[in-house]
Amino acid sequence: MHQADVVFEAFEEARLRAPHLECRTLAALLDCSEGDIQASRLGRGVHSLALTPCDLVMMLPQLGQVQIVTRSSHAALSSRLEGCHIHADQRHASLWNDRALTMQLLLPCWYWVSLSRERPSPTAEEVPCLQVFDRFGHVLHQLYGLTPEASGWTMLEYFATLKRPGFTRCIDIAHDCPKAHRPALLASWRALCGAEDFSRLLSHHRMRRVEANRAVAGHFSTSVAPERFIMALAAACRRTQPTRASLIHAGGAHHHRARFKHFHQGSRDTLRLESDHLTLSLDSSALYEAWQVVRPGPEGLTTSLEAFDASGEMMLALDLAECR
Repeated sequence: MHQADVVFEAFEEARLRAPHLECRTLAALLDCSEGDIQASRLGRGVHSLALTPCDLVMMLPQLGQVQIVTRSSHAALSSRLEGCHIHADQRHASLWNDRALTMQLLLPCWYWVSLSRERPSPTAEEVPCLQVFDRFGHVLHQLYGLTPEASGWTMLEYFATLKRPGFTRCIDIAHDCPKAHRPALLASWRALCGAEDFSRLLSHHRMRRVEANRAVAGHFSTSVAPERFIMALAAACRRTQPTRASLIHAGGAHHHRARFKHFHQGSRDTLRLESDHLTLSLDSSALYEAWQVVRPGPEGLTTSLEAFDASGEMMLALDLAECR
């Protein structure tokens, strides 16, 4: 029996015995990626899409109302979108609407896109769904069709294939900033003018966000207790003004400004913030370190509160100026 068949049978059994079990939880139990699970379902309700990432992004307005979920290992940011403006080329795409949602997408990270029918929540009906994976089988984005009758979903079926992806294992390599390189890093930080400059800074110094925060501690960043980040989440519901939340990973950034109305702490340390068009969830047990970070930008200095897990992966960021 092929490995894909073994994974598929495990998925089917789990769906029957524990229908509320999340796919990422099952992937951890099986020591595989979510991409491996979805690929095992090819031809059994799942298809690959023979579209370039740029072409797919440009088709989004034809999908009607959608729910866009951006994921990290321990957090998710979900936005409902009824219409949007898009600018895209072969490498980058920007998406924004009039409800303070903005997304910057790094299209070369879109290794595989699957088309299937999934449930946006355990109690919801199945709807058309696009899932974007990187080459390691990690989910970058999920798009659920809230108006399945929209013409775009029918058009996507014409590009459905059974091409199987070949995922690889991800190896995390830390790159702490040597003491001799710190002056150059600080000089680059002072010269920042926006998000693109900061991405180039990280690439030039071969550092992740958490490593850069550690390297400029005492100048542009301050380590804070993880509990302060949780307190900032709870405080967002008491504010009368919108709060800007951001989920940023290798595949791009998802920013949404909203006035949160509900803060809920569920089972297994899951925290949820909800508004009319935005849902934010976070596994607080995975929160390992948090930083208050100042960056120069086109409109002056901006301050954010950033949370990371034990591996250094960024979980979530909040605009601190809007959380007071």
